[in-house]
Amino acid sequence: MLSGTWTQSISQILGWAYFILWSLSFYPQVLNNHSRHSTDGFSIDFALLNLLGLTSYTIFNACFLFSPVVRAQYAQRHPQSPTPTVQWNDFVYALHGALICCYLGSHFLCARFWNFESKPQRVSNLTLVVVLGYMGVVSLATLRVLVSASWEWIDVVYVMGMAKVFLTAIKYTPQAVMNYWRQSTAGFSIGAILLDLAGAALSLMQLVLDSSLQADWSGTVGNVAKLLLGNITVLFDLIFILQHFVLYRERRHRRSSNGTQSYSPV
Repeated sequence: MLSGTWTQSISQILGWAYFILWSLSFYPQVLNNHSRHSTDGFSIDFALLNLLGLTSYTIFNACFLFSPVVRAQYAQRHPQSPTPTVQWNDFVYALHGALICCYLGSHFLCARFWNFESKPQRVSNLTLVVVLGYMGVVSLATLRVLVSASWEWIDVVYVMGMAKVFLTAIKYTPQAVMNYWRQSTAGFSIGAILLDLAGAALSLMQLVLDSSLQADWSGTVGNVAKLLLGNITVLFDLIFILQHFVLYRERRHRRSSNGTQSYSPV
């Protein structure tokens, strides 16, 4: 059986490994857009929901790392493992991802500046409803803390974490649907998905290892956002891999050989 020191070291290695993989996963799409001078094949709804989710996840992690109030409330609810399983790499990843998503958003909003020749995309009404709904839910949770003694600030943080989980499940859907209607994954980076899948697997491994180190599996529930995020990410990444390498493989190769649409495979 591994000693506590070795287990902690492995946890840190896993944490920084998935941080690197997930951080790198943002760049293939950026490079893909610039190499094609286009955002065709990349969903604006996916980009917007990803930005909102990562911003929410950044706040979630920041509260568990830096807020004495939230950390004290967590310790009160988890006396056997009073230290949150949120790691520094969780916060850095989320902040870095949010910034890159802002950059990707500029590809849609400032297409002329980047000299992109793309078909204009509009944010769907459903996505706008989701964004407004998110703002409303967080506002109501904050108001409940202010007017009710039954809620604490950690509950608002958990709401934001669960909102990130919901946004993760929703954000992939517009891209998967776009791929389905186009019967192609051309323009959407499969390299990003492969890195995303590897990072999600390591993230789940770290969470399980941290909880076993504390000899208290409630740590996985205490960091439910990370637990569900990893599983949802794995599920949708497998769907995109199936679309790219199995369902639409022949169509993608046919487009490339005809020279009518040639995209970078990254």
